[in-house]
Amino acid sequence: VFDVIRRYFEYRGFQVLHVMNFTDVDDKIINRANQQNVDPFQLAEGYILEFRQNLIDLNILPATINPRATQEMDQILKMIEGLIEKGFAYPVDGDVYFRVQKDADYGRLSGRKLDDMQAGSRIEVDDRKEHPMDFALWKSAKEGEPFWDSPWGHGRPGWHIECSAMNLHHIGD
Repeated sequence: VFDVIRRYFEYRGFQVLHVMNFTDVDDKIINRANQQNVDPFQLAEGYILEFRQNLIDLNILPATINPRATQEMDQILKMIEGLIEKGFAYPVDGDVYFRVQKDADYGRLSGRKLDDMQAGSRIEVDDRKEHPMDFALWKSAKEGEPFWDSPWGHGRPGWHIECSAMNLHHIGD
């Protein structure tokens, strides 16, 4: 779909900045790498190469920019720090969580109301959270996982913040 839209805009004379990020570190990659006893970064690179080949095979134009989470850590940390400063996030024992109740529009895109969401249905309930639906922006390092330094200790980004930080950095507000 994006390829068709992009081609149409370019046909009409617009210059298109197409940013497609790669989440090259997350729970699924780490878990699969552990199952296969391989390096998670090598596993992610294999997925990226396979995806790029699929795009070529389907004659889909490559993105203008392909940022990777592992190469955008400064932007991710900066965004998390900004959310904490504004009261939208809070640190707990090396993790940082997003305060869903602080965002009046939370659930608007999905059409779901916070009060109707059931704690524990998608992720395990964590008593350290202010609200059961608060989600991780930063996860403290666990044994055998890749990690980066942060103001909250060694860890890695949560899934949601990666895309937000990368796209904000490359596209802007």
